[in-house]
Amino acid sequence: MKLTILGSHGPYPGADGACSGYLVEDNGVNVLVDCGSGIISRYQKYHDLKDLKYIILTHLHSDHMVDMLVLRYALDIMMKKGYINEPVNVYCPDEPSKVIEELGFNDVFKIKHIDETLKLDIENFTITFKEMVHPVKTFAVKFNNGDKTFVFSSDTIYNDKLVSFANNADLFLCDGNLLNDEKGPHLTAKQAAEISKAAHCKKLVVTHLWPQHSIEEYEKEVSEVINDASIAKPFEVYCV
Repeated sequence: MKLTILGSHGPYPGADGACSGYLVEDNGVNVLVDCGSGIISRYQKYHDLKDLKYIILTHLHSDHMVDMLVLRYALDIMMKKGYINEPVNVYCPDEPSKVIEELGFNDVFKIKHIDETLKLDIENFTITFKEMVHPVKTFAVKFNNGDKTFVFSSDTIYNDKLVSFANNADLFLCDGNLLNDEKGPHLTAKQAAEISKAAHCKKLVVTHLWPQHSIEEYEKEVSEVINDASIAKPFEVYCV
């Protein structure tokens, strides 16, 4: 299983940056997790849009899904030209309703709503979800390929459910948007490290970075808890 960081900024992209978007691949199957600003362009560095079959949107804030609104135009044209014959499978929360309505454009997406009971079997992936704590309905997501486990927190504040959900993950990609003296609906980088340590994760990557903070600032905070974590950078690849 392989994770490629397509975008790691939030809630807006910095210069030459992109918001949340992560490419998960295994045995020829690729799943796009989140589709924020700039992600569709970066996805095409790795795959043609004709190969995009599965998208998971962990929640429907713009920095995690706004590129869906241009992807819909691309898919509509591709369908009309006969390049693709089926809608793209999209798994997302059932709210906000106005965003769901926008995703209904010309039936280019086949939408299934996420809840904690949903278990997806996509080729050799088993994918499960856990609701997090955020201003809109938001889900952490776990991929298991029968051998290794990858967990992405999505956006959240500290909660014990995330510790148990990430338990023993081989790779834990975690929101760490804030630094210690900041407040908001996100984890601090230090809290991300604390969760990773409590959950006995083998590898932590901190993401959803505010563009005005430096990588060094994030590294300093994380290193107060663990020494071998990474800060997400565009196009980095992690083999799980």
